[in-house]
Amino acid sequence: MNELEKFLRSDYAKWKDIPYLHEMKDGSYYGITFGEFIERVNYLAAYMVGHGYKGRNIGIFSPNSLSWMVLDVAIMNYVGLSIGLAKDWMGDNLDYAIGKCDITCLMYSKTLEDRLTGIRDKYPGVEYICIEDELDRMIEEGRKECKELFSLEPADEDKPAKIVFTSGSTSFPKAVMLSIKNMFSSYEALGRRIDVDTNDVCYLFLPLNHTYGSIFNFLYSLVFGFKIYLTGDIRNMAREMMLVKPTVYCTVPVVCIRFCEASKEMNIPLKALLGGRMRYIFIGGASLPYDIRRAFIDQGMNPMNAYALSETSSGFSIDYPDVTDMDSAGTLLEYVDAKVISPDEEGIGELAIKGPNVFCGYLNDPEATARAFDKDGYFLTGDLGKIKDNMVYIKGRKDTMLVLPSGENVSSKRISDKVKEADPRIASVKSYVRDGYLTCDIYVKGKEDIECDWQALIDEVNLGLAKYEKINRFSVTDISALLKG
Repeated sequence: MNELEKFLRSDYAKWKDIPYLHEMKDGSYYGITFGEFIERVNYLAAYMVGHGYKGRNIGIFSPNSLSWMVLDVAIMNYVGLSIGLAKDWMGDNLDYAIGKCDITCLMYSKTLEDRLTGIRDKYPGVEYICIEDELDRMIEEGRKECKELFSLEPADEDKPAKIVFTSGSTSFPKAVMLSIKNMFSSYEALGRRIDVDTNDVCYLFLPLNHTYGSIFNFLYSLVFGFKIYLTGDIRNMAREMMLVKPTVYCTVPVVCIRFCEASKEMNIPLKALLGGRMRYIFIGGASLPYDIRRAFIDQGMNPMNAYALSETSSGFSIDYPDVTDMDSAGTLLEYVDAKVISPDEEGIGELAIKGPNVFCGYLNDPEATARAFDKDGYFLTGDLGKIKDNMVYIKGRKDTMLVLPSGENVSSKRISDKVKEADPRIASVKSYVRDGYLTCDIYVKGKEDIECDWQALIDEVNLGLAKYEKINRFSVTDISALLKG
């Protein structure tokens, strides 16, 4: 029996009638219990197995929702391979993901239906199922067909059950294969750092197609029993948090910075703005600035830096609540074996790791998988850093990845290539992050081209990029400036 199945069974026995998942509908939160969630998972899985979906690669293309959560657990534990697609994707990213992962069924939200224009024609063999129109029917039919709960054979814990995408130094995201053993490898280490139970509340806004949101926020709620409230409208985050009064929150630095700014502008205590009960705040994606971290500590909250990658199932290092070292990216998880490759005189080199959290490989890409490991079987993170007294310190990237304040990784090569391909007058493009903004320096072939309407071109390029990839600032110079450099 794998860990996911074990927790589904024990949760149903212990917490069947305890409120669990909540989402915003028409301005109010609607919730279901642990028992209702687990029943829906079983009924949906019974329907899908009974109607020929067993062993298939099934995509989920939707914003965060209770339906997303039911689908994900049902598919990966009983049916096939669960593949979460970013709701911001369109065009070539969506095309690439469907083809790369051999998706034969795409469960999509009606809110994203327009993104499928052109995709349906290119992949006519894919079955497209609208979640809002069909999921309740599938669950109800499964309920009638399901003789008893937990009657289906759960997935092999060592085989890939879930695909998450991560940006690489190439043009497209890589499809990271995770097993149930990978995903449930970190909960004991997390349990050493926090004390949470069914009285705790997690406010979840991170996308469920990423490991940070889907594993540490969502799946580990099945381990610890905390309730989850999904963000209804990110613009109303502070209002919703004051309503929900969460005690656990996983976020990224830019959100923490904005809450601190709002606290000062509105003259409202920071903790009150976060609902008044906040205890644990996990910071991922990038380090939290010292002054911002201190603002949370001064009001009795525990901002805990965390570092990980999709390939490590979102586990590598996490702070303990009482940490005093403001520069670290957390304490190394106790069960992993990590090392620094070719450290310099300051101990800085490429971080590498072994452990049950390390992924199964990149789907349909054996060459990339082979390159991701050294001869001793350590996964090469591509991040430069050092490890001292089990504390991890991140110093940068080896490749061309850009880390935005939102925590998203963006390939500078991908952005530069998109801009360069948009107009033959462009000789070269440099992409980078400055002052928190994704910025492009555009070098044109002739000085006479500098004064053209480049804003229109950037607007056109942005239409084909995900929201977090969009170019915020740019400059245009002729190629001689680049050559002089």
